[in-house]
Amino acid sequence: MVRSVAILLIAVFSSVNAFAPSKTSFITQKSTTTTTSLAMADDETTTIPGIERGVSVDQDGKSNVWAIEPKMELDTTSNEDKTSSALIAVGGLAAFGVVAAGILTNLPDPTQF
Repeated sequence: MVRSVAILLIAVFSSVNAFAPSKTSFITQKSTTTTTSLAMADDETTTIPGIERGVSVDQDGKSNVWAIEPKMELDTTSNEDKTSSALIAVGGLAAFGVVAAGILTNLPDPTQF
């Protein structure tokens, strides 16, 4: 029991490093933005290389950012497909439960060692 608590504490304290700020400074990274004027286009698939969509720079040099709405996605699966997928998922979960129960009931008794 003490061994498992010690291992758990070591794992918890070693993962604290994941929440520390990165050692690289954001100030030292170089920005590669270009300032060019953009023309409004009706076709949304037209892209200018090196220019990010939704961002432009006006005549005064101020950056303008606007939202680009995502394309709508239609759900084309039928109710029959959804039902069969749900049944497969429930069957997989039941099979996992049966296998897990079989393994857990056949484990050796730890007091025998």
